[in-house]
Amino acid sequence: MKSPADMKIIQIDITNACPKRCSNCTRFCGHHVEPFYMDFETFKQAVDSMKGFKGIVGIMGGEPTIHPEFEKFVRYFRDNFGYDDFSTACYEPTSNFVNHILANSYHVDYSNQRGLWTSVNNKYYENFELIQDTFGYQLVNDHSNPSMHETLMVTRKELGIPDDEWVKLRDNCWIQNLWSASITPKGAFFCEVAAALDTLFDGPGGWKVEPGWWNRKPADFADQLHWCEMCSAALPMPKRDANEEIDDVSPVWHEKLVQIESPKFNKGLVEQFDPKSYKPEEHQVIQEVTPYMEDQEQRIGKARELLLPHRICSVAWFTDKSSDENTRRTVETLKAAGRLDFVLSANPTHRPVAEAAGVPFIDAAGRTGTELFNEIRQQGKVRDWFLLMRDRAPATSQLELFRSCVFNPGCVYSDRRGNRGPAFRFFNVRASSLANGGDIFDIAATYPKRKIVVINGSDASRYALGDVGVFYRRAVKRLHWAKKRMGLKLGMVPVTTP
Repeated sequence: MKSPADMKIIQIDITNACPKRCSNCTRFCGHHVEPFYMDFETFKQAVDSMKGFKGIVGIMGGEPTIHPEFEKFVRYFRDNFGYDDFSTACYEPTSNFVNHILANSYHVDYSNQRGLWTSVNNKYYENFELIQDTFGYQLVNDHSNPSMHETLMVTRKELGIPDDEWVKLRDNCWIQNLWSASITPKGAFFCEVAAALDTLFDGPGGWKVEPGWWNRKPADFADQLHWCEMCSAALPMPKRDANEEIDDVSPVWHEKLVQIESPKFNKGLVEQFDPKSYKPEEHQVIQEVTPYMEDQEQRIGKARELLLPHRICSVAWFTDKSSDENTRRTVETLKAAGRLDFVLSANPTHRPVAEAAGVPFIDAAGRTGTELFNEIRQQGKVRDWFLLMRDRAPATSQLELFRSCVFNPGCVYSDRRGNRGPAFRFFNVRASSLANGGDIFDIAATYPKRKIVVINGSDASRYALGDVGVFYRRAVKRLHWAKKRMGLKLGMVPVTTP
């Protein structure tokens, strides 16, 4: 076994609520009559207790992003643990978001010490900017692709494994040695599955969450080892695709689930495992970090669609430099492309063009950019993305990016600045830089430099295809930053948990 101090990661489980019911989940999601949501004071204690730990502290669930105070938790986490350099944040548009994530995970020595484990959902989308600004390490898995989870809900005594053999297997368990210790509302635990078992069966709780609790050695684990007796992770066991949502349970577990009135059990989402038919020679003891998925690029499947811009309000802004003919052609082009919600201009001759196209006209004469920004937000009921185009339509390849790429809502995107300024601005009204409003004519004025992203026409195809090489070159560069910053030995060993 391993001391938590020697682990690469220690988790803070802020909830065991989850919209999914994956087969053989390490948090036993779906079996709780009422899931827990960690309170803020407990979370603060957990974060503060980890100061001095050299590895990654992860925020996990369940699905952590659905915690009602997720944003508050993350802001405290960011202010009190780890450090910022934003080198792993997703700022450039990408059609292959999972490769961006993988580029950040194929190293162990650099992460800014903050991690997030998530299945990716609408709450992730809503918090995208904060997540990118906070977590240097993200482990995503939407479980929409095959993901083979090992049977956990069998006891070794039912399988007839004697004590001497069991102790050796238990002490070499891959979960405790390769994954994480954990903090829950009930305390700190030497193993994340032991923590989940204590919650599920209303156990005595873990160690007091206090500074340095994670320095305990295996000799100090005795009061928690009883949970290993309920877990079969250390044994050679069969696996099941997480998408089946069926748990394999032994007779002992069957009775336990009846006693706790498990909702998942009551829905028939369990299958009884027969200890008499167990054939250990047909399976292997797990000895790898990611035993459930061969192709790591399959970590995001259906969830990718959730990360694309949900709704874009498209506004054509015409200045006095735009002739009536240019205005008409541009309006027709954007209308045909389905990219025109408003026409904005101070020139009264542009109004008839908008009206002929059946597009609302916003008169900019004598009005400030802030006033116009607020009016368009109100009229268009804008809650998401905003595309402002100046005097011309973006290139077709650029328009396609807005449909096919993941963008960071905390950034403002534009084409290369010319003598007259950028021809388009693409931004999200939920950006932290716009929390106090914005000037539509100079929307980038309130953004930090790192969040002002230029999309050149020549880059459009690279973004659309997802330049894997770019992300992996950055990953190698981060390794060298880690070596320079902390004097660490470079490594390319992935550290992941589901």
